[in-house]
Amino acid sequence: MMTKKEQRLYNSTLAIGGVSTLIDSLVVKSTPFAKHLTFSNNKMKNCIYILTLLLTTTVLGQTKDRRAELDISGRINQISVSPDEKIWLVTAIGNIYYTNNIDSNWHYAKPIFKSTDKLDIENPHLERISYFNKDTAIMTGYISASTKEYKKNGYFLTKDAGNTWKLHDFGGDSWINNVFVDKQGNAWMGGSSGEIFFSKDFGQHWEKLNSPYNSFSRMHCIFMLNSTTGISGALHNEIYTTSDNWKSNKKIKTPYDQKKYNIPNGYIDNRIEKILIWNNYIVVNQNGHIYYSELNKIDWKPFPIKIFDFELDNDSKTLFAISDSLKIVSLTSPTEFHLVTDKQLPSYPIDIKVVNGSLFVISSGYEVYKVDKSGLTRSIPYTEDKKIEEPEIVKQGTKLVWGTNGNQIYLADDNKRDWYREKALDFYIRDFRLLNDSIAILWDGFKNNYIYSLSDHKPKLYYPETPLKTLLTSPIKSFVINSGSQGCFHSYDDEVRYESVNDSILETTKTYSNKDQEIKSSNFNNKINSSTLTNVLNDINSNPSAIPTFKDFHITESDKKSYLTMVDNELKNKGTDYFEKNKKINKDFYYSVPAMLDTLNNSIISTIYNQPEGWSSTTNNWFSIQIINQNNETLNIVRSYYVKTLPWNLPWKFEYNGQYFNCYNIELSRLIKACIDDDFTDKKVFSNSRLIMEVADYLWNMEE
Repeated sequence: MMTKKEQRLYNSTLAIGGVSTLIDSLVVKSTPFAKHLTFSNNKMKNCIYILTLLLTTTVLGQTKDRRAELDISGRINQISVSPDEKIWLVTAIGNIYYTNNIDSNWHYAKPIFKSTDKLDIENPHLERISYFNKDTAIMTGYISASTKEYKKNGYFLTKDAGNTWKLHDFGGDSWINNVFVDKQGNAWMGGSSGEIFFSKDFGQHWEKLNSPYNSFSRMHCIFMLNSTTGISGALHNEIYTTSDNWKSNKKIKTPYDQKKYNIPNGYIDNRIEKILIWNNYIVVNQNGHIYYSELNKIDWKPFPIKIFDFELDNDSKTLFAISDSLKIVSLTSPTEFHLVTDKQLPSYPIDIKVVNGSLFVISSGYEVYKVDKSGLTRSIPYTEDKKIEEPEIVKQGTKLVWGTNGNQIYLADDNKRDWYREKALDFYIRDFRLLNDSIAILWDGFKNNYIYSLSDHKPKLYYPETPLKTLLTSPIKSFVINSGSQGCFHSYDDEVRYESVNDSILETTKTYSNKDQEIKSSNFNNKINSSTLTNVLNDINSNPSAIPTFKDFHITESDKKSYLTMVDNELKNKGTDYFEKNKKINKDFYYSVPAMLDTLNNSIISTIYNQPEGWSSTTNNWFSIQIINQNNETLNIVRSYYVKTLPWNLPWKFEYNGQYFNCYNIELSRLIKACIDDDFTDKKVFSNSRLIMEVADYLWNMEE
């Protein structure tokens, strides 16, 4: 076990790999891999003591961080923070985790129910803990008060700061979407049934109020200014206010009612995500659109900065907000704001709460942040409740074993396998190549390689040089092209195999189609010169990740005509661009793009081909190539995506001998197109007309 001083030392930096790391975090507080370490002159003695402790224990080899990552099982919707800043996370399959404060280790809470369901389907769906005070709170979500009936009428109550929880019945049947509590013991909650339930005795007993909602509209959020005055919003475009604790109510217009934003064709979701009363204003998030209005005159207006989320400090009446650039600001009026800290969040939040004037944040990666005037405190949930388990990816060195799991690097002695943390990075490690016991090449799975050394404990961008050199010392023996799609209810792929028939020719005679495990073959007689493939690979070897220019695509007049046909066909039923700004698409603009191509900056190509897909799905689509030389060494090339790939299937992801890199070589894509028949899955993406469409979409979305 670590002492309290050692614990705070660990929490002051993401990586405990050596003295230099701590010194960097002390001297250069903006280093991207350092955690918080805030100190002033009157605390310098403590810092000197901590630094001395680190120097001493590092020499003695006692600073190895063996805390495990908290194994969070189930989806988290909200962060819960008690008045004494104990932080709780509850999940959709009934698991509970907590830490006593932002600087402490995390713990697995005692189970509050006995589960007989191995799949966790019948477990209570926990979403939030709402605090009246540091000892008394209610836990709500989608919960049954009894296993004997299916009604969702339950909630948990604690009176001892979460040490024990007791299951109660609130008297309804609803998935609780939102809860509002105050220090006086009042609580309001509602959800899928549309009903509003009220407690005036710290959540012990409940009564049903006069709700303006039903099971179709569904209450989605509620905010109470005091015991009688409040506001609430529904799943389906409704906002009501009350001045008598919902004995009566008044409907007000929503931003959508006032046509403050457009709805994409075929997609309607006007839910009121969050709403609150702030001084003389109402602030609302409707379908991701955030506005404010005067309380007595409803006219919704956007804030002067783009806001991603907001939360009110009820004590100071300060509105905290997170901008779309992940900066944290506080507002004293809709037009007056300032930065809380110059630090920005590393990733977008799932949820935020304000407690004791500080903003608490849970990120999409389940990291926790505390933001106040002193800065941003970052906490990765680590625990001493268990040992570090075998990492997901393990590579054997001579005396050391390296392992990675997500963004974590672990080390272990070869003979003991007692893992300890070397570093937590700001990116995920999808794979790595171990050069020796001290140096590894890390691949982020998207674009970049990093070289990481135990001598300085810092990742540095790494650009492979001649990565295919060894492969190209031997002639190509064969290569295989495969393209397909697999999802919950479908599975199919096409494949063509080329074999060397002599030193200069690679040949195929058939192509194979596999649909739902039924394989069919078709005649496809095709030959390519081995030198054509070798020349392309030599070009890639010389400049692995070179970005093509517009000129390299050889766009013809025929390509432009095909593009204009696509404009007519694809935009016929596409009134708005759903993915970007929800604005009306101008057909004339799209028609004008071919004439612009010769004037455009080549940086647009790089931007287009380095954009993340922005989608996720249970369906996976791919285009893969496997090239084998006479020494039976294999080069794997793949392009995978969920919904939409990019023109010419760029960039390709290369993997050879444990080394990864992105390849944007247009000649490789042209060669692949020439090697597959016309019915091959996704052949249509090898097209300049699709490239022009991608450029047009990019330019259109750049238009204000």
